[in-house]
Amino acid sequence: MARLESSAKMGYYPTPQHTLSRILDWIAFQRPAGPKGNHVLDPCCGTGEALQAFQSRGPDVTTYGIELDAHRAVEAREKLRFAAQGSIFDARINPLGSMGLLYLNPPYDWDNGERLEMKFLKHAHKWLCADGALVFIVPELIFLYEKHRYWIGQHFSDIAMMRVARDDYPAFKQVVLFGKKRKERHETGMMASPPYPYIDDTDATEYMVPLTGGPEIFQGTDTVTDEEVIGHWPNVIREIASICHRCDMQSQLSPLLPLRKGHLTSLLTAGILDGKVDTADGPMILKGFSDRAKSTYYEDDKEITHDTFSVGIRVIEPFKGVWYDIK
Repeated sequence: MARLESSAKMGYYPTPQHTLSRILDWIAFQRPAGPKGNHVLDPCCGTGEALQAFQSRGPDVTTYGIELDAHRAVEAREKLRFAAQGSIFDARINPLGSMGLLYLNPPYDWDNGERLEMKFLKHAHKWLCADGALVFIVPELIFLYEKHRYWIGQHFSDIAMMRVARDDYPAFKQVVLFGKKRKERHETGMMASPPYPYIDDTDATEYMVPLTGGPEIFQGTDTVTDEEVIGHWPNVIREIASICHRCDMQSQLSPLLPLRKGHLTSLLTAGILDGKVDTADGPMILKGFSDRAKSTYYEDDKEITHDTFSVGIRVIEPFKGVWYDIK
């Protein structure tokens, strides 16, 4: 039941405030120097509360969040300097190594025999600079696996572990791993196996966030909800129809009946319509596409395969930075 609930929420479990306040005590920011500053990334930022807390602690901290859920991404944009909607596996952040702190509280689950938390870390660590600080919040069971401890030890040094606040621990038995990214992979690196000497509030270690130039490109893969697509469709049809009407006026041939959605899609796919529409909200780019699908069935002990095609229109709104398909 817990796994079903997690999937329904896209694995979204924000860091509890008590634990977050303890994490902040272990992170130190520097005063910006010249073009370099404090750049912090959360690739699973939810509604942005965790990064917002970092933003309020340090001098001129620039926050970058990525969130898969469209509704939570909208909330994050109100709290953070930069927030992109989409999967971290499709995000573009260039140059690599442009972040001084990676704050990662990923979904907790298995994926094709591998822990999803490790897939997120292996993908996101490339955006962290050398000596950059890592905050990795995961279930404690992750570190029972030797292959996970090897990979983390090869890529991070100065590793310390902290259990989440006592009241927060029973739900997922989470720990917080702090570390510094190695300048290069250390083949013989290896984390110690549990149980760990967990750090507590009496320890004096701090993880200093290195100054970086920050990213020049920070992009997600923004999409829109089904409700927004349904709301946009009448406008798209109206605008395309107006283009078709202008084309008809300039042509010797005119359709006897109004064009339907399939006709418009065919015209766009064939390139007869240029696909650019100017609207009050900015330009739209329309492109027709066709998806091929195979279906197989048996008749008189014979396997029969049919190819079927479905058509649709891809709508791109560059001014808003979104795209969506209408089928």
